[in-house]
Amino acid sequence: MMYKRLYFIILFCIPSFVRAQIDSIYKDSLENIEYQLEGLSYNMLNSSDLEERTTSNLYFILTLKKALSIPQSFDYEFNKIKTVSILKSPDNRFRLFTWNVILDSFKYAYYGAIQMQKDDSLILHGLLDSSEYNKHPKYVEVDKKHWIGAVYYQIHQVTYKKEKYYMLFGWDGEDTKINKKIVDILWFDQKENPHFGKPIFEMIDGETQHRLIFEFADRAVMLCRYDAREKKLIYSHLSPVNPMMKGLHSEYYPDGTYDYFEFQKGKWFQREFVFKNRAKNSFKLRNK
Repeated sequence: MMYKRLYFIILFCIPSFVRAQIDSIYKDSLENIEYQLEGLSYNMLNSSDLEERTTSNLYFILTLKKALSIPQSFDYEFNKIKTVSILKSPDNRFRLFTWNVILDSFKYAYYGAIQMQKDDSLILHGLLDSSEYNKHPKYVEVDKKHWIGAVYYQIHQVTYKKEKYYMLFGWDGEDTKINKKIVDILWFDQKENPHFGKPIFEMIDGETQHRLIFEFADRAVMLCRYDAREKKLIYSHLSPVNPMMKGLHSEYYPDGTYDYFEFQKGKWFQREFVFKNRAKNSFKLRNK
């Protein structure tokens, strides 16, 4: 956790508002920086030495901050960086960078940054993973310093009664036995500060959750995403391989059926449903 807080201070506690200036040299600068980021990102994921991984991560953060402070960087795709998830919101309001570094304990440390473009300025928010200190992550709203860490693979934008928020779909490799899929809610206050979590998930058992967290066996592959055609949040139904193992999530696997959440009057309601072959096969093709 000490490393996480140090990196957060280095990257994001420095003023992060930059005035936009159009200059043709910025493209060349971004290309040069991207080559540096490519090498650092490879090392921080693949090096067999923890010190090299953490050192590469530190320099990656410093270099990323430099890159994202360049005005044209908001539209620069960074295609050479293969080990970092980079997603842009559907309304072009922000970009979300997330990645992880494996520790010697075979757990992951997660890192993230939100780059926003507003008028002639760029705003940069760092995300500090505090998952290990949050005992009830399904039921809390958190700020950027208490982020529930994950690597995101999909963003779905929702607008209801002039209120806008973003559903974030992510993966968390908990440890050597359990993986997680997380569906979080990102929203911004009037000062453009990010917040995570909203009490909008209505569960079948009557509980209301701020985010969804599914735990399952490390060897399993679980579908969890928003399906635009069905207009539903679709996810694999998880079951223990043996009824006697109920509650032991390292033994939970998709059982071939799918449940979903549907949106009604500002809330997402959990439903149990087994899709017919057409839909079932379609969802398997996009299994993330």
